Amino acid sequence: MFQMKAFTALLTGIMLLSSSVTNARSIRTPEGNMPLVHWAVVEATEGNMQKIIEIGSRVLASTSAKEAGTYALYGALDVDNPDVMRLLEIYESNEAYRIHSSSEAFQQYRAERFPILKNLKLLEVNAIVLEQKDAGTGTIVYMRRLEIEPSYLAQYQQLAIAEAKRAVEDDDGVMGMFVTAEYVNPNIIHIMEIYRDESAYKKYINSSACNNFQTKIKPMIIAERTIQNLPTKIILTNKGVAK
Repeated sequence: MFQMKAFTALLTGIMLLSSSVTNARSIRTPEGNMPLVHWAVVEATEGNMQKIIEIGSRVLASTSAKEAGTYALYGALDVDNPDVMRLLEIYESNEAYRIHSSSEAFQQYRAERFPILKNLKLLEVNAIVLEQKDAGTGTIVYMRRLEIEPSYLAQYQQLAIAEAKRAVEDDDGVMGMFVTAEYVNPNIIHIMEIYRDESAYKKYINSSACNNFQTKIKPMIIAERTIQNLPTKIILTNKGVAK
């Protein structure tokens, strides 16, 4: 299994020890609103992603963990191209993101990674549902891009919200489901799914509930892409997790 111990520190804010009892929680602001969310796609020059991860772990991780408004930085490496890391970044507000991105630590991280950074893309999205366990660790991450027929968008969103909440609440191996829509093209959906391990992933995708959900949304989908990631270690944050 591909291990990214340094990556763990970069991808989580305040980290929790795994608990024997966990509950499903929604990530929200203190006012109960959806937080600020965007995706970051980081591409290193050939063979240098581990160096970028090391820089982030050494320079940025401890500072990000102390930022109350930096809720979560969850991500993984593309199994087909380990020089590509996709991150789902969740902040309490635009101001929280400004504090994070203008910090001295972030500026040092950006400067040190610059010589080995091939490309960086930020994708602005709106959160549809951000559901996770209130504690635990995930090792298997899948990301999906769906293009939904616009006339079905509202119906799809209702089904996606219900399934994300059900899966995280009922399936002990489903650690998180995060469904977002592009800000400019809201019928383009980007999803992150975090599972405890491979057996938990297989149990979920073969479940009657998942199959029923997929059957319902299949007629709504124009195009679909699934991204498999290298096994990793994501310790769930408790920042922004509604009680």
